[in-house]
Amino acid sequence: MIEARKPDNEAERLAHLQALNMLDSAIEERFERITRLVCNILDVPISAISLVDDDRQWFKSVQGLNVSETPRSIAFCSHTILGDEALVVPDALADHRFADNPLVTENPNIRFYAGCPLIIEDGIRIGTLCAIDNKPREISEDQLVVLKDLAQMVRSEMSAITLSDVNQRLTEELKTAERAAMIDPLSGLWNRRGGEKLLESEWASASRASHSLSIAMIDIDHFKKVNDTYGHDIGDVVIRQFAKTILTSLRPRDVVCRWGGEEFLALFTDCDADGLPAVLGRIQQNIESKPIRTTQGLLAVTASFGAAAVLPTRDNHPQSVIKEADRALYQAKAEGRARYVIANSAEHAN
Repeated sequence: MIEARKPDNEAERLAHLQALNMLDSAIEERFERITRLVCNILDVPISAISLVDDDRQWFKSVQGLNVSETPRSIAFCSHTILGDEALVVPDALADHRFADNPLVTENPNIRFYAGCPLIIEDGIRIGTLCAIDNKPREISEDQLVVLKDLAQMVRSEMSAITLSDVNQRLTEELKTAERAAMIDPLSGLWNRRGGEKLLESEWASASRASHSLSIAMIDIDHFKKVNDTYGHDIGDVVIRQFAKTILTSLRPRDVVCRWGGEEFLALFTDCDADGLPAVLGRIQQNIESKPIRTTQGLLAVTASFGAAAVLPTRDNHPQSVIKEADRALYQAKAEGRARYVIANSAEHAN
């Protein structure tokens, strides 16, 4: 294996990367959409937006892998950022740079790689958009053009920095190390600690603006049975893909975090009780219409929802609405699961 050298402008490159405030941030649908497109259009099982940090590559978005980062020393993308053109490796086992790379000889058994550098201002290459397969193959000129176009979309999104307001506030407030402690490594979402900070921040903002706020507790039905039947590795796949399905169902200004185990908390800004049925129905439909692809085949998944709406004031507290949503979740489970219940409402749906 040949480890890639560091670019001549490494110090400047890392400074630009840090300035983006994207390392160790929560996954976002605008980037998830692009990596899904790479997988679908190029017909590959793995795609990633890789940001090459000092000693690691960290994935802002990744499809087909249950990891959030790898060492930089073994990253194909470390080679890609050395030039302005795409790097294509038709068969890694036949390439002396990668033949004995652990990413080739072990899981995920990379054989094919194509990566386009993400070049921001002043020609700084901060990472890549890449497509990966576990069998050797060629890439056509048309497919390479598509990959380059999608890489340009990634660069445009990075320039736009259109995080939801609540996500943006917390991301900018925290240093990278603090953000890392608030990101769930399995799902890529904010963890419970991050979710609590998001809720506190949005509670204060909604109180000042006299806007409604709603939350939903979302629980994967019969998740213990998934682990017992298929093992924890498959359970991890279910958690990760379930999280992404929720993310695709949200409005740009909403957020979701992994509250713990198989339970998630979704925060809907400027949303009252009347708006909840449409929001919850959309999430529920997406979950039930998208079986999760695993090495054991497709797994159909359902979820139970408990939701509550509130007009935040200085006299009430976020924990009160969480308790209401929790009680509604227990009611949804008691009524048979695969449904939502809205607290203090006659609205139940399955």
